[in-house]
Amino acid sequence: MDDKQDVIAAQAVETAARLVPLLDSKAEEARTLGRPTDEAIEALEDSGLLMLMAPKIRGGRQISLSTFIDVGEQLARGCASTAWVASIYIGTLYMVAGFSDEAQDDVYATDNPKVLAAFNPTGEAVPVSGGYRLTGTWRFCTGQHHADWALLSSLIMRDGQPPMPAQFLVPRGECRSADDWQVSGLSGTGSASLSADVFVPEHRVLPFSDPTTVLSLSKALADDPYFKMPFIPFFATGATGTPLGMASAALDLMKDRVQKRGITYTQYTRQADASITHFQMDSAVMKLDQARFHSERAAATVASVAEDPSDTALRVRCRADAAWTTSLCREVVEIVQQASGASAIHRKDPLSRIVSDIQALSVHSFILHSTNAELHGRVLCGLEPGVAFI
Repeated sequence: MDDKQDVIAAQAVETAARLVPLLDSKAEEARTLGRPTDEAIEALEDSGLLMLMAPKIRGGRQISLSTFIDVGEQLARGCASTAWVASIYIGTLYMVAGFSDEAQDDVYATDNPKVLAAFNPTGEAVPVSGGYRLTGTWRFCTGQHHADWALLSSLIMRDGQPPMPAQFLVPRGECRSADDWQVSGLSGTGSASLSADVFVPEHRVLPFSDPTTVLSLSKALADDPYFKMPFIPFFATGATGTPLGMASAALDLMKDRVQKRGITYTQYTRQADASITHFQMDSAVMKLDQARFHSERAAATVASVAEDPSDTALRVRCRADAAWTTSLCREVVEIVQQASGASAIHRKDPLSRIVSDIQALSVHSFILHSTNAELHGRVLCGLEPGVAFI
């Protein structure tokens, strides 16, 4: 990055850090509502953070992937659900940059456009005059309550031809939401299912004939190297900010509490004096350091993948690093939970929210450790990955 981009990056992280108290104060309300609060979303809009990865010609900042992760980490220190929604909004505008300029005109007709993304191609699109008839239901549509647009992955069905995966930009108001987001963790993301039966004009469709190719239909951005990161490594790596933020917040709680509480039914009136606490603190700090290593390596690797999208091993390692980051962050939170005693199980205790949220995030399909460990191991053993989402 040049000096100007360094300043932009530092300002973005500082802005996210300033939002932590507000997000923390709204976290329990978001948990109850099943979506981010209006105040939290308005604060994100006013901060300019939602445009961080949008094209500069559209008013964006084109920050680095590393800065994107740092921003997500800061936001998650206040509320993981809101941070996850914000990361989707920020990252999806990066993907929208691959659509036609006409489609981008549609999206940026609104200030601070917010786009949700559903990656699993569970919809079907049939060609009709001027575009496609898109039908289907998509699960886990994070951020739908405040979104202006939905980016829906689907399969184009043509007679006599194999299905072709593509992404479709649909106004959020043309989709129907199900009341199916009653979950144990990340409840504030509002990730309910969406259904649609709509006409999508040709200019709002981005086909993917080859998952290793970064396709762009934008003439205005065709020569901008910033928009060459493949979407799967980009999104998997960008997702690591939220678990890092949760682990960091949990560790901060532990550092504060060990000075103030004792250990019940022992001689320790101050937890910080106990040997077990010393081992727990060391383990939590070192695991968080390890998690940061994997996140940082993934971010650096995505840049290499952008130069050679056909490098399967590096693409797979991005997913593995993202999974290791999340798994290690969960271990940090679990150590803090064990060290916090029974008082931390109360719903009013912020740790109880962090515990349920990290448990929910750690089983996300893109960053699930078991799935990605097997995938990485297969490739290391010289086998084909056997999956398209790399």
